[in-house]
Amino acid sequence: MLKSAVSLFALSALIGCAGLPPELSAPRPQYNGAIPTVVATPADAALACLARSPSVRGSRRMFSVHNISDLTQKIEVEATGPFVPRDTAGMLVTALARAGVKQVNRVNTTVSEFEIARAREQLLGDGGTTVVEGESLPYRPLERGSLRGSDIVIDGAITQLDFNTYSGGGEGGLFGLSGGRRNFALTVAADLRVTDTRTTELLMAQAYSKQAVGVEVYGSVFRFFDDELFDVQIGSKSQEGLHAGLRWMLADAAYNIVSTTLNHDGSCDRFLPQNRQALTQVAEASL
Repeated sequence: MLKSAVSLFALSALIGCAGLPPELSAPRPQYNGAIPTVVATPADAALACLARSPSVRGSRRMFSVHNISDLTQKIEVEATGPFVPRDTAGMLVTALARAGVKQVNRVNTTVSEFEIARAREQLLGDGGTTVVEGESLPYRPLERGSLRGSDIVIDGAITQLDFNTYSGGGEGGLFGLSGGRRNFALTVAADLRVTDTRTTELLMAQAYSKQAVGVEVYGSVFRFFDDELFDVQIGSKSQEGLHAGLRWMLADAAYNIVSTTLNHDGSCDRFLPQNRQALTQVAEASL
């Protein structure tokens, strides 16, 4: 009887906490979680090195990214929809910017095309007059050669998304106690093309891939004590994000494309994660 009264009191307290606040009361303060940060990838150190290199700083070649489409056509019907983000090209644009190359926008030209059309109709102004050949114009004039053309365009597609690249683990239990560990991975890949926009010559065609890995550790207790049942489950799950892995892969691709097309001397290769790991292993072996 006492146990039932305690349970009823706990349930009533829980319902009371979940009730609506009184009318005309002060709003509850907004909950703020982790602070925003600049998204980084393990390849950013190599991209920053490229941006400081003479081969990039002295280059006048103009890069552009057109479109990186999702050809995997894999979606999650009951949740968020496509697994691959729509603006994958935006990740590559960001990586190229960190590499320090000059770019023109070819991903979204909607606003530019709108303003050019309004300027052609002499409807677009800049809040004042513009003097052209001694004549004051109340609208923005269209100047020949004012739009910067590109020298290199990058396009391609996400062509691979395999969810069960590998998996393994084990589980065991005894007298109501159980536990286990599971490892799993998925693979995403892209095929990218690099084209000279003046000659349409294909400068590069390369495939890049990235595995996103995860580890799950779990345990549980399932036992009867007298007439009471205890079922306790604990565990942890660490999984590399698919989109984060995709961003890292495109950052690595940007490094490869820029260093190849601008004939970089390879001095920044040591900042790539795979090369840093190899140098660390060589240093440890020499001790």
